[in-house]
Amino acid sequence: MEKCIRCQSPEVKKNGHGRNHSQRLYCGSCHSSFTVDGVRGTYAPEFKQSVIDSYCHQQDTAQEVVKKYGISTRTLVKWKKEHQEHCSCGEK
Repeated sequence: MEKCIRCQSPEVKKNGHGRNHSQRLYCGSCHSSFTVDGVRGTYAPEFKQSVIDSYCHQQDTAQEVVKKYGISTRTLVKWKKEHQEHCSCGEK
């Protein structure tokens, strides 16, 4: 049985899924919501890679990628910068 990562209470119930499909939990004691792995607001590496592939290698525009994957332009720019440090795909 899962325990709350904040107060260690066993009064934890399932509370849907996060953006990256990780199980979300809700604590009845302290009323906090969290993911099973304790990481919040992160994207799965596979998702990130498919966004980068779409933008850098399939030559989709930033506007197309943002709309297609439901991410912000700021996130795309950040991921592109990280990717360019490890890849020679060139500027866009």
